[in-house]
Amino acid sequence: MRVEVELSPVIATSEMLELAKLVDESGADRLGISDVAMLRDTFLVQAICAEATQRVRIGSLVSNPYVRHPAVVAATLATLNEISKGRAFLGIGVGAGLSGLGIDQSRPARRLEEFLLAVGKLLSGEKLDWEGPAYRFRGAQLASDITGQVPVVVGTRSRQVAMLAGSMADTVVVGAREMRADALNRYRDWVYEGARAAGRELDEVEIAPRVTLCVSQDGEAARRSVTLYTAHYLSLGSVEQSGLEPERFQMIRRLAEEATGWYFEPEVRYSAELDELITPDLIERFAVAGTPRECMDQVRLIAGMGYGSISMNVAAVRRPGQSMYSGLRETVEGLGEMMTEIRRM
Repeated sequence: MRVEVELSPVIATSEMLELAKLVDESGADRLGISDVAMLRDTFLVQAICAEATQRVRIGSLVSNPYVRHPAVVAATLATLNEISKGRAFLGIGVGAGLSGLGIDQSRPARRLEEFLLAVGKLLSGEKLDWEGPAYRFRGAQLASDITGQVPVVVGTRSRQVAMLAGSMADTVVVGAREMRADALNRYRDWVYEGARAAGRELDEVEIAPRVTLCVSQDGEAARRSVTLYTAHYLSLGSVEQSGLEPERFQMIRRLAEEATGWYFEPEVRYSAELDELITPDLIERFAVAGTPRECMDQVRLIAGMGYGSISMNVAAVRRPGQSMYSGLRETVEGLGEMMTEIRRM
């Protein structure tokens, strides 16, 4: 089973480097650095992680086609590929958390398609002269000594983008939120629909379910650490999808919305009432959390659905007085314990 690990740049860059080294040593295939507006810049963090690692591929999980021009991204990727000695990948989606920047995200699939076409042509060394709906090029061309294609990883939660990814991407990270076979398989069907329409063989596209991972020898501490993650993902759906009583669902949604900050940020605060409303069975639906052995049981379930790849968003084990770095390191080290067994799957 192939493994992708995502780290959010919510800690000091020097601490990100230490985690990147651990991910590299674990044997994971890809290391993704989250691209979140107003946090540490993903591409700068990727560059220094590339210097500190030896074998893992490095990219963003995921960038978007709105805040950076495709020519700038192409040059950035080419530079990262040079720094990493050929280990760069482009992680791209249609963006999240951009409302605070006043960005219009209309027709996202069309915007992403134009972006991917432009980046691909520039990395192949083509000189671009075109005027599209979103981007204009007047003889734009990368320096010849840094051209060269990189793998494309598309992250998505929509049918249109999943189909586009099936036609253009090497890997598709599907964010089904809930780890049910019907939810994951719906994404797979969309990706394959796009691949068939483009005349691609289905095995040309790697599909990786995205999961939240929190690992500790104290399984209860790991589960409690993803209470807000679970509440957030649960509340993105409808009350019918949740299977909960309407009153309980609405209470969870309200308390998740009242949390102070993103669910993955160090200083986020939320009502203790959520710890009572978010029960272990709900956590198991939305996160891989617990001891290494308990987490392996959940990974096996995903593998049993026919997926040979998994994308793991690292969540920190949270304890009073423990730093975010220590909590993230605990999960990464727990993943390291799991990797040998995952590799055998």
